[in-house]
Amino acid sequence: MAIVWPGSAIGAAAPSRAMPAADVGTQLRVLAQQRPWTCVDQHATPAPGPGVSGGVAECAWQNRLRMRRWSGQGGVKPGACVSAQAQWWAWARAGTGAPVWRSAWASQSVIDEHGPQKRIVTVQRLADGEWRLTEWRWDPSERAATRRWQEQRWALLAASAAKLRSPAEPASGPVEERMLHSVLEAHLAQRTGEIGARTWQWQAQRLCLTVDALGLGQQLMQLPYAADDSRLEQRAAMQLQLARRYPKATWLTPFSLVPKAPHARGGAKFHAVWIENTTLKGQVWIPTKGSGPLVRLRITTVLPPGQVEAQAVARAEQVLQNELRALAARWAVEHE
Repeated sequence: MAIVWPGSAIGAAAPSRAMPAADVGTQLRVLAQQRPWTCVDQHATPAPGPGVSGGVAECAWQNRLRMRRWSGQGGVKPGACVSAQAQWWAWARAGTGAPVWRSAWASQSVIDEHGPQKRIVTVQRLADGEWRLTEWRWDPSERAATRRWQEQRWALLAASAAKLRSPAEPASGPVEERMLHSVLEAHLAQRTGEIGARTWQWQAQRLCLTVDALGLGQQLMQLPYAADDSRLEQRAAMQLQLARRYPKATWLTPFSLVPKAPHARGGAKFHAVWIENTTLKGQVWIPTKGSGPLVRLRITTVLPPGQVEAQAVARAEQVLQNELRALAARWAVEHE
């Protein structure tokens, strides 16, 4: 059934029952059921990031429907922290709560229908290895009959985009390690990041941060769960052990309690930051209740050449401190 409303383009194509629904995700004309045109305002929304070409906006439905498409090679560019597709996905999922990009994904989509303007973005690797990124935006018509027809067409597009969704592999291992994975996932919520089979990487204030090690271990000195039970001599002894383990390190933040706000929930957490050559490392230790294991997470970043002077190192140390403290606070909120 074709519905033509006042102001629609003359010569709009009638819907074809033979046309598979999946085609609406690749052709604006099939979705709109009319010949599209080049939008007048080409710079109304930002581009998804580096390494793509295209992006000319096409419009239909009295400029209420807009589609832009880009293509690129993907992969990790020289000097980049994460792959190009992870950067595009960070732009696509901003403010939606969609998961962080996984390096194993070949396609993904986000369907955002919360605001007055609806938005769908798809990211897909094609058979030739090139990546295609498509964004759709729709401002529903104010006329009820027209809006209902548009909703039906938009629903076809949403169904097509949903087929490109790749699931995130569930975390495995001991329960505390799975809890740590959930904390990291939430921490990367609105950041440009990428999760690999054994790697976590993200950007923070022009630094590329990498999870160097995470997991569980037995407590060497029975670090207390309650912050009130932590003693200065205990922390000094732990710092001595670390200094022996990393003899070439310069300690910027010695082993110490992670500060927390008054009346904040959760037990004690400890952190330290040190530098070896041009590699800055920070670690957080999270004791668990009773005889539970010690949760450990270490983050590293390699300082760019020429940025190992005291001022640059101090800035990077502050970034790493903030990351460790934010992770510790999120653990308390989610798991304590």
